[in-house]
Amino acid sequence: MLQAILVSLWAFWIGSSLTLNTRFFAFMRPLVSGFVVGLILGDPVKGTIIGATINAVYIGYMSVGGSAPADILIAGVLGPAMGILADMTPEMALAFAVPVAMVGNSINVLKMSLFSFFAHWADRYAEEGNMRGIVWLNIIPGTLFALVYPGLVTFLAVQYGAGPIQSLLSLLPAPVISGITVAGKLLPAVGYALLLRYMTTDLVVLPAFFVGFVLAAYLKLDIMAVVILGVCFVMLTQKQVAGKEAS
Repeated sequence: MLQAILVSLWAFWIGSSLTLNTRFFAFMRPLVSGFVVGLILGDPVKGTIIGATINAVYIGYMSVGGSAPADILIAGVLGPAMGILADMTPEMALAFAVPVAMVGNSINVLKMSLFSFFAHWADRYAEEGNMRGIVWLNIIPGTLFALVYPGLVTFLAVQYGAGPIQSLLSLLPAPVISGITVAGKLLPAVGYALLLRYMTTDLVVLPAFFVGFVLAAYLKLDIMAVVILGVCFVMLTQKQVAGKEAS
């Protein structure tokens, strides 16, 4: 019960307006949520692995004008949670998380449709010069909705969903399990394909992808080493750009 409450509180927080819009860049990412959920459920390593697997699928994720392909928030929370509680492999947890993300996206569309009514209130407050009213409209409705979704939904799924999922997996024949595992291994390729699609629009950025690939595939560096080198490279290049602009 306590673990379900803590996981739902995490989902509620990143789903609410209380993150001050930092969730898109950090907290709602499946890699981050996987670690936090794993920490709550007592297996941060597996949670991070599952979160990273899900994150790979949505690494090219972009929300344009309120239109999003999936709800990566709910995928990043329920994927690791169910993966740990139902003892799934990362690939099986991913295969579970993807349809959950699609259903969650439908709920987000409903949310945006309902919240469109608040825009008229905000217009009226703007005409009156009521800045406090505009601020509260940006905080209260989103926070109250987040109590239900993803907060309450996550609590019910974590508290009561693991058992039925584990029973279902035990009934599935071995070929079906193998098929799910293979599909789970193929899905991250979709995420990297989306990422490459965006990177190819600016050929200056594209070599960075292949540099990282060479470091990992041929020089056998782990992810942490590649990330550190990438951060150092960005800091050096940005310093050079800033110096040229100053001169």
